Amino acid sequence: MSRMSRLLVASTLALGLGVSGAFAATSDASAKMTWVNPVVKDYGRMHPAPYGALQPNPDKTWKVVFDVNNGSNDSDGVNSALWHVARAVNVYAEAGVDHEHRKFAVVLHGGATKDALSAAAYKAKFGHDDPNTKLIKELAAAGVHFYICGQALADNGFTPDQVSSHVDVALSALAAVPVLESEGYQLFEM
Repeated sequence: MSRMSRLLVASTLALGLGVSGAFAATSDASAKMTWVNPVVKDYGRMHPAPYGALQPNPDKTWKVVFDVNNGSNDSDGVNSALWHVARAVNVYAEAGVDHEHRKFAVVLHGGATKDALSAAAYKAKFGHDDPNTKLIKELAAAGVHFYICGQALADNGFTPDQVSSHVDVALSALAAVPVLESEGYQLFEM
């Protein structure tokens, strides 16, 4: 039997067994996928999964420090790690963890140092608008605290007066992360 004949027989059997219906059901389920942004409205969309295991307890205070040292951008030009911080805010909010019980901090350094700059300083340095300005503003409004490594600022030739008003200058990422961990924050490396 030729390869073409085998494919034709297999296709006919699959149709007869209702496999095509299973594919259609999968396609229908995918088409109905819901994405929401409960807190950070323009970034970090998430799919509600109330049936998922390991849901955060809404009565507990969740303290997470995100160590962001990369500058890779997603398709919108924003730092993909910061986009995922927005998703974390949205995931915890969707699970019922309110603003008071979410204590999230971001420590920027390395390739993400430029993301700590003010809109004006970024534009002056790079000649175009910073795609992260709006994202950082939304995250700060959601209660996320930002820190920039003071050593990374100096390494990159930036000064504290060039830093966004939403970002605090820390001595160093080498100190900021352990200090936050000593205060009960759980490290999440990005």
